Amino acid sequence: MKINYILLLAVAALWSACSLDEPEVQIQDNDFPFRLQIDEEGADLADAEDYKVEISFADYLGELPSAAITLTYELSGEGDFSGAVIDEIIYEYEEDDCVFEREMAFTDQTITIPVDADLGTVPEAFEIVVLMNEAEIDASDSEFELIITGIETTDNVLFSDANTFAYEILDNDMAGEWILELTTESEFLDFQNLFGTISTDLAALTFAEITGEVKFEYAFEEMKIEIERVEEEEVTECEDGEIETEMENLIIEIEADYDAEDGEITYEGSYFTEDAEELDFIIEATYSSDADDEVVMTFTSIIDEDHFESGDELFTGNTSFTLIKD
Repeated sequence: MKINYILLLAVAALWSACSLDEPEVQIQDNDFPFRLQIDEEGADLADAEDYKVEISFADYLGELPSAAITLTYELSGEGDFSGAVIDEIIYEYEEDDCVFEREMAFTDQTITIPVDADLGTVPEAFEIVVLMNEAEIDASDSEFELIITGIETTDNVLFSDANTFAYEILDNDMAGEWILELTTESEFLDFQNLFGTISTDLAALTFAEITGEVKFEYAFEEMKIEIERVEEEEVTECEDGEIETEMENLIIEIEADYDAEDGEITYEGSYFTEDAEELDFIIEATYSSDADDEVVMTFTSIIDEDHFESGDELFTGNTSFTLIKD
């Protein structure tokens, strides 16, 4: 027993010696560079006048840089967008629940990210407003490209290797805004039986609690459905020191990514169950149109990550609605 005790003391002493010789590891947060990134692609309708390209700081530690940053860029357009130019560059500053929009200086080659007097740092994000279709014509075979070619600053800031934004015309069949009018309780129940499976708020409504207007909005790769309620709420907004208060209808939203092609459309998104569990869903549908301003959409199935087996779907059938172009 005495021998074992001596051995234990020896091992403990050895561990202690090793730990003293081992250098302490310290993470140097201030040596980690800040990184600016650009949205890499986007699209809008053929008659869109301008487009906002966002540049922002990626995840970072500590305070943002306190010295101005100069970016150099190239902007080129093709087709109807050959004359694309930067119209303005804006960022937002928020104080006392009021949003102030401020402009940034630029030339035909450089963008200056300033140190905001109120923030004490450069802004976290800003938007470059590119004017490419001032006449708002139905452009075709047109695109523009914005490339960040360089960065100059006294702080440790890099620009992402993905330094190019590419814009194209959003030309899929469903692009834009569409309106569905639910004029009868039967139509509402069909709609509720379908989308109530992925919206507990919608599932809890009655026909008397909605206005009957439902908006389908299809943007670049993303869409949302807005169900307007009869109930209103007071909404107060403050912008550049001016306060406006209005009564607005409450809205229930369903958001999803989508892919529409050749009369078939797939939606993918997530929703919360009554137990606050978040699940992913997939909606499959078809669409057809006999006129430019309306489309008939037929929903055939809704599945989620707990209902992938045949016969265990959240919804299956053929429920159709006619959407009118807004």
